[in-house]
Amino acid sequence: MLPCQPNCSAYACGCHKTCEHWRLYQEEQRAQRQAKKRYLEFYNTRCAQMTHQYRAMEARRPAW
Repeated sequence: MLPCQPNCSAYACGCHKTCEHWRLYQEEQRAQRQAKKRYLEFYNTRCAQMTHQYRAMEARRPAW
């Protein structure tokens, strides 16, 4: 079921392929996904850097 189906008075089978409201909804969803992806990529890189730095500061046992 399409998210617009219960609320749309002009709904007909297959109408979402040409519907302007559906196209705008899809564009908004795409923009949200891209923003989330950029956010996760940025903070994943940042966390990896911090983890690397903390591990570099750890006390290590001397090699015999």
